[in-house]
Amino acid sequence: MRHLKILVYTIILICSTYSKGIASSFPLEDKWLIYEKQVTGFVPYFPSEHPFVKNFYLLLDIQYLGGLGVEVVLTNGDAVFLNNQLKEVAKEGNSTVYFSYERLKKEAKNTGEVLLVVNTTNGKCPLGFMVDQQYDATLLRESITKTEEVTLLSRSDSNFRSYLLMWSLVVFFIVGIVSKVGGLKTAGSEILKSFEGVTLGRSEMNKVNSLQFLMFILSFALVASLTVMLFGAGNLWLSRATSEVMNSTVSSFLLNIFSIILSILAFVAFRLIVIYVLGGVFGNSQISSIHGVEFYKLTWVYVLFYMVLCVFWTLNPFYISWEFMRYFLGITFFLKSFLVYIAVSKQVNLRNNYLFSYFCATEFLPSLVAVKVFFS
Repeated sequence: MRHLKILVYTIILICSTYSKGIASSFPLEDKWLIYEKQVTGFVPYFPSEHPFVKNFYLLLDIQYLGGLGVEVVLTNGDAVFLNNQLKEVAKEGNSTVYFSYERLKKEAKNTGEVLLVVNTTNGKCPLGFMVDQQYDATLLRESITKTEEVTLLSRSDSNFRSYLLMWSLVVFFIVGIVSKVGGLKTAGSEILKSFEGVTLGRSEMNKVNSLQFLMFILSFALVASLTVMLFGAGNLWLSRATSEVMNSTVSSFLLNIFSIILSILAFVAFRLIVIYVLGGVFGNSQISSIHGVEFYKLTWVYVLFYMVLCVFWTLNPFYISWEFMRYFLGITFFLKSFLVYIAVSKQVNLRNNYLFSYFCATEFLPSLVAVKVFFS
């Protein structure tokens, strides 16, 4: 009997020690919220719908925690706020911050809830757990590895990503054929000559024939549609057209592509009409033709650059955030208007205030509207 008691006590002691060595943990991956401007409020976070998010929010009810604390895995530079007060800034990758139940209860003594905010540097959702003690480093590394593997598998199986890859290759081949048919220049030396209007104030090309211009417009619309589908996340219509949910089938994807191409063609047609109408209003027949040529040359360079960038992105995304890429593309598109302005200003005899007013209506304002739709 005595030996039996010793055996029972030994088993209890071993189980108690073992339970302390392994923390009880419950993931919080489906509890993260993000702030959505379109609804002016918080919405659940979905990786496919929100590829890059700066701030992640976690609203914790003390009763829901059930006596457990909260641990968050951080990457280098991430900051953690508790009730809008900075608590921790990660100084290395895969570090953790742990808030015990007692500390959270103290923070929530007035409302019964605690707001935890993680400001990320890489735009990825942080790992969060409800735990009764801080994780062991080995278990933490295993948890991170498993999460990354799941994310990669999910991304590879995405129909929308496959459709984007398919469309990028289709655009690449069509633009190649179209440029050959229309005589559009793709050689490096010819591309550099496109900037002669900006640098030298003169241009060897005085006009663009109809076939060249039509092939250019078609290429522009195709590449712009690919860019918008990859990096656009603007107003309600654009958000629906570029979301993974609204592109779950081939037919819905092609329908969204078609609607975006039609919108781009309508936008380009409107700009061209404004260019030629205002050219007559300002009483300078040269300005419309020179503007048209410079617009064609410089925009064609952007079309080739954006196409190569988008195709490489779909084949193998760079180690650059999605948010940076979309801002880079949007800002460079707007800056193109200034390059066209400089090239035209060096080749026409028109007072600066008239020329600037003309470009505000034909270049700056339309480009600003396009970038605004692309961004917000």
